[in-house]
Amino acid sequence: MSVDPAVLIVGGTEQRVRAVADELVALVGDRVSVEAVPDAESATSFARVAAGGGSMVPLALACCGEGLGPPEVVELRAGLRAFDTRIVAVTESASLVGLAPLLGSDAVDAFMAEPWTRSGFAKVVVAQLATYLVAHSPDDLDRFGDLIADDERTRAELRIERRRTAPTHDVDRRHPLLDVSSEDAELEAQLVESLDVALGHPPRIRMAPGTVLIEIGADVGGIFVVLDGVVRLTSRAPGGDQILHEQSTGSIIGLLSLASKRRAMLDCVAVTEVRAIPVTVEQLARALDVDPELSSLLNRVLIGSLARRLRRSDELQVELDQSLSALSAARAELVAQAKMATLGDISAGLAHELNNPTAALGRAIANITDDITAEGLLPADLTAIVRDRAVAEPLSSADVRSLRRELVGVVGDRRLAGRLVDMGVSDHAEARRLADLPSSELDRLEAATRLGSQLHHAGTAARRVQALVDSLRAYVRGEDGSGTWVPDVDVLRTIESALRLLSHRTDEATIELSAESVPAVPGRPGALQVVWSNLVTNALDALADSDNGQIEITVTPTDDRRVRVTVADNGPGIEPPLADRIFEPRFTTKGGRVRFGLGLGLSICRQIVTEHGGTIAVESRPGRTVFDVRLPVEEPDE
Repeated sequence: MSVDPAVLIVGGTEQRVRAVADELVALVGDRVSVEAVPDAESATSFARVAAGGGSMVPLALACCGEGLGPPEVVELRAGLRAFDTRIVAVTESASLVGLAPLLGSDAVDAFMAEPWTRSGFAKVVVAQLATYLVAHSPDDLDRFGDLIADDERTRAELRIERRRTAPTHDVDRRHPLLDVSSEDAELEAQLVESLDVALGHPPRIRMAPGTVLIEIGADVGGIFVVLDGVVRLTSRAPGGDQILHEQSTGSIIGLLSLASKRRAMLDCVAVTEVRAIPVTVEQLARALDVDPELSSLLNRVLIGSLARRLRRSDELQVELDQSLSALSAARAELVAQAKMATLGDISAGLAHELNNPTAALGRAIANITDDITAEGLLPADLTAIVRDRAVAEPLSSADVRSLRRELVGVVGDRRLAGRLVDMGVSDHAEARRLADLPSSELDRLEAATRLGSQLHHAGTAARRVQALVDSLRAYVRGEDGSGTWVPDVDVLRTIESALRLLSHRTDEATIELSAESVPAVPGRPGALQVVWSNLVTNALDALADSDNGQIEITVTPTDDRRVRVTVADNGPGIEPPLADRIFEPRFTTKGGRVRFGLGLGLSICRQIVTEHGGTIAVESRPGRTVFDVRLPVEEPDE
């Protein structure tokens, strides 16, 4: 070689070119010249000049990236093909996704990712240099003797020899292994024909349905080529046999087991009458020796069978994932329903246990009030005070503050004015009269006032507890469907009962109830209470993250003799895909969470409303969701 060979660095930033050049110089020293060119055209021009001067370009390192992508590398290969230059694509990423067009072509001979190790860089460069020099300048191999080891030179020579002696490929004839145009049945027919030729038409056997061709764990001494019929591949599991393949089994049975130390991995059973060719290991080996192309044909048929099995495995995996998802949802629903059933039992028992003592407490407070306010037990003036305070409704905080300011101006003493307000005094003249009484007399009258007020509060509390117990009993009856059907349900009263049950949550939002005069409707009061509880709880849940949540409940009559109840909130709204499904059974967006009053969901709300002959609908947008319930005044048809 009269002139040193040149290695090209094509493309790349100045920093990348310098890094590649430094690595090349460190590897080969001055035995090659390193030249950097910006693009494919410049590389081709350089190679042409080098060839004219008696030199050659054995290697080009293409720095892929900005300005040098797959199209430019393909152009580089086209320009350097006449010089047999080996091309290595140098990429900044370990992923070859961006270079995918190069993977299916012969544009590059090797890939190398940055950052590389020195040994990795040397391995790629030396292998490509050895391949080039063995083919084009074997005499120059000695110049690189310290780099190109004997085994690398031998491998390069072997690659070149194989390429030289390879038969010319007939472009009009596709290799059986790569022939994707043939149908599976056609390929299987060719396989059977080749086996017949190689083995002298081996015998066919017929097997009745239920015949076991291969058993798990058995020593497999060959394969079956299924000609007609259906076989099933199953695995054994503690819960019973699992069918893995039937329609996707394919025509080659036993080859995978044969490849895994001759132990069957699955049971193979005939589903229908099966006609097959049994081929022993010795017969298969003899057939492959007789007909070299049988190997490719066998591989092609086997690949088709495996592809069908893999597709079926993917389908089974998808079905399994869907089943697990459905099972998880069903389990969450069952847990929620179990919790609600338990809560319903507890609520029913609690309501029953509280009913009698609450009623007794209410009667006792009423009797005590009657006894204390009866004539003769207390002086007449004290009796009148107790009786008045026992029935008087307490003033609001605003009214108390206003009245206290008035009486301060009358009696001139803030503390005394507060005592008079607590005694229920509002008349200015009466305030002046009481202010002139001795302190002991005023204490006596104040004690009577407190007694009357406490009796009033005790009676109010007892009635409230009784109302809550009644609401709870009605709710439980409404949930289990045992509530009595009555012809004249007061809708407003059922709404108020529902709100009493939800009083522990009503501070989470501002709830406004407005009602016009509406007729009674036929139905089950407890069941309707369930509907309102669910709708209000839904609204409260929607407003959980809101600082100014508002719920508006309206009760109005309609022109078609119905009672309309709307529950509106200013929450985020319901997404359109969910709005179409929220009334479906078993559909929830709460992930199995259970809160009191929402155990049965909107599907039960619709069931209850439909049972009453009514309708329920929802309209939602961000900032406004309205549930609209309409109940007929007339008895619905059976």
